[in-house]
Amino acid sequence: MTAAIEHILFLGEPAVRVTTEKLEATVVPGWGSNLISLAWRPTGTALLRTPASAEAYHARTTLHGIPVLFPPSRIENGAFAFQGREYRFPVDPARGYHIHGVLMRAAWRLSAAETTEDGAYVETTVVSEETPAIFEALPHRFTVRLGFRFTADAVEMKFRLESRDELAMPWGLGYHTTFVLPFAGEARGDLSQCSIRLRADKTWALNDRLLPTGELLDNPLREELAAGLPLDRVEFDDCFQASPGAPVEATLEDRGAGLSIRYEADETFTQWVLYNGKGKPDRGFFCPEPLTWVPNAPNVDAPASVTGLQTLEPGATAEAVTRLTIAAL
Repeated sequence: MTAAIEHILFLGEPAVRVTTEKLEATVVPGWGSNLISLAWRPTGTALLRTPASAEAYHARTTLHGIPVLFPPSRIENGAFAFQGREYRFPVDPARGYHIHGVLMRAAWRLSAAETTEDGAYVETTVVSEETPAIFEALPHRFTVRLGFRFTADAVEMKFRLESRDELAMPWGLGYHTTFVLPFAGEARGDLSQCSIRLRADKTWALNDRLLPTGELLDNPLREELAAGLPLDRVEFDDCFQASPGAPVEATLEDRGAGLSIRYEADETFTQWVLYNGKGKPDRGFFCPEPLTWVPNAPNVDAPASVTGLQTLEPGATAEAVTRLTIAAL
């Protein structure tokens, strides 16, 4: 299969552009290893929300491309205890909690960019003790590698966490995947033609700060989501638990654009956040966010098997894999 890699500047930042038979994508290592753009080449359709300027990106980092959330979502008061040790993260003063972790704005290093037999491969790396913002919040020695494997119609992201520390470390991962929706754009798009399909039997009860109370409720949208819920009449800023035993995947469809995206995650991911800016029609985006732990997991009064709180033992390695597959309807 023919694929190409170009080293480019994206809004002034060094970046890698990948072209396969049906996809064109851009990875920006210095912006948190963000897959900042993804397009379906047969129709020239942009799939991810991509900033028009560097200023726009920095103003709303979470709403462009696929930011890496480590740890994901909210941490109450920016603090928690784990195995007798206190951890503190920067707090948003307007919200009173930390949000979306310490890798999203870190400068990663490009460690590989090459074509392969079936497409292309890009890898980026970040080292904890070389990045003060990471090491201050998570004072452990570890390396993160994020590999992007591009094929004709899919992109796989493999997150690899390698401990070089003498103490066990808590960790959680998520992706604030921000799709343009409708894919067809305002001129041709119609949200009534767009839907999300997801298997989720339970939803987390949230307080007024959108922090889980620890109570899991029956999901009132379970049947609609399983069948394919239209997105023209729903507001989301909710966290769902992936149904045990079912594939961890969500499918977005835009019948107007004639495209679908299947978003698969491995069993490390146990939660989904769905977010669309509370459904305001001018927002033009939809975020299905796979998470390995529920927001505020270390502070939620529930077993780690329920919250998804992960432990990386000294010298150990952990991996988490997601995959986007695009298809014409």
